[in-house]
Amino acid sequence: MALRFRRPTVPVQWLIPLLVVNLFIINLGLSISDYPSMKLWQDIICKHHLGLTFDKLLPEGECHDRVVQRELNIVDIGLSVSGTLSSALVSLPLGMLSDRVGRVPILALSILSLFLSEGYILLICWKWRQIPLRAIWGSGVIMLLGGGRGVAEAMVFTSISDVIPESKRATCFQWAVAAVLSSQLFGPLIAARLTEISIWHPLCIELSLVAVGGVTLILLMPETLPSRKSPVPIGEDTPIIGNSNSISNETAVASTKSTLKALFRRPAIYLLPGAILAMPAVTSQYGIVMRIMPIQFDWPLARAALLFSLNAGVTLITLLLILPAVSYALYRKTTTSPLQRDRILARASVVLFVFGSLFLMIVSKVSLVILGVVLSGLGSGVPTLCRTLLVAFVGEHRTGSVFGVIAAGLG
Repeated sequence: MALRFRRPTVPVQWLIPLLVVNLFIINLGLSISDYPSMKLWQDIICKHHLGLTFDKLLPEGECHDRVVQRELNIVDIGLSVSGTLSSALVSLPLGMLSDRVGRVPILALSILSLFLSEGYILLICWKWRQIPLRAIWGSGVIMLLGGGRGVAEAMVFTSISDVIPESKRATCFQWAVAAVLSSQLFGPLIAARLTEISIWHPLCIELSLVAVGGVTLILLMPETLPSRKSPVPIGEDTPIIGNSNSISNETAVASTKSTLKALFRRPAIYLLPGAILAMPAVTSQYGIVMRIMPIQFDWPLARAALLFSLNAGVTLITLLLILPAVSYALYRKTTTSPLQRDRILARASVVLFVFGSLFLMIVSKVSLVILGVVLSGLGSGVPTLCRTLLVAFVGEHRTGSVFGVIAAGLG
C-alpha cells in the first residue's frame, strides 16, 4: 500500500506570522545579494575589458569607464527584461490554476524557479572566464517553470485575501510588504560587511536563505483556497462579479474572460497602474540611482546601496505606523467604511509617490535624491492599498486570477 505524506501545516490563525517570518528570510537573501551581484558583474566586465583573468577584485575606481558602465547597464537591463517576459507569460495561467488546484502548489513552483534561476546566475559568474556574462539572461527560461518572485508574491497576497476579512486586509498586506522591506533595510548593511570578507559569501548565503525560507513556507503553510458555497453579502462594496455557487463548473476560458472583464471595468481599471506598476517603478528607479550615484557623485557602490536601506526604513514607518494611525483616526472621527478609508489613503499615497519619483529623476544634487527617497517611502502604500481595493471590487473568489494578472504586469 502506498504511503501518503501529510504536511505538518500550522493553523490558519498562524498564517500571517508564518508568511511574515519566511518572507523576511527569503527576501533578506535576495537583498543581501543585490550589492555584491552588481559589484561582481562590474568587476567581471572590467576584467574582460582590460584583458585580466585573476580572481582578486579590482578597485571600483578602475571600473567607471564608459564602456564598462554601458555593458553593465546592458547586462542588468537584459536580465530584467528576460525575467519580466518569462514571468509575464506564466503568471496569469498559474494564477488561474491556483484557483483550481490551490495556492501552495503554485507557490512551491514559483520558489523553486526563483532558487534555480539565482543558482544559475551564480554559476555563470563563477565560470566568468569560460562563459560570457550575458549568459545570465538565460535565467528567464528557468522562470517559465514557476514565474519566480512575481508569482510567489501573488500567491502570498492571494492567500491573505482568502482568509482575512476586508476590514483587516489592507493592514495584513502592509505587514507582508513590511517583511520584505525590513529585509531590504538590513540586507545592504549585512552585504557590505560580508563582501569585505569575500564577494562570494553573501551570494552563497542568498541561496541558503531562499532555500530555508522557501522549504519552511511550503511545508508549513496551510492551503487557503476557499470553498465556493459561501454567500456574498449585498451592499455598497459588493464585488463587480457575482459569486456563483460553483466556480469549478466554469471553463477556463470563461473564467479568464470574466476576470479580465471585471479588471478592465471602472473603477477597477483605475487601480491597475498603482497595483501593478508602483513596485517595478521603485525597483527600476533605485537600480538606476545605484548605477548613477558612483559616476555622478563619486559614491562607492556600498554607499549607494544604503539608499535602499533609507527607503526601506521610511517605508516601514509608513506602513506600520503612519498608515494605520491615519486609518484609525478616520475610523474614530468619520463614518467612512473600510473601503472608503482605503480609497482616501490610496489617493494621498499616490500624490507622495509621484512627487518622490519626480525628485529621484533630478539627479543634480544629493539632497534632492535623498528627498525623493523619503517621499517615495511615504507614498509606499500605493500597491497594497490598490490591491486591497481590487480584491474588493473584482470579488474574493477570483483572487488567484487577479493576482496572476498583477504578477504578469510585475514580471
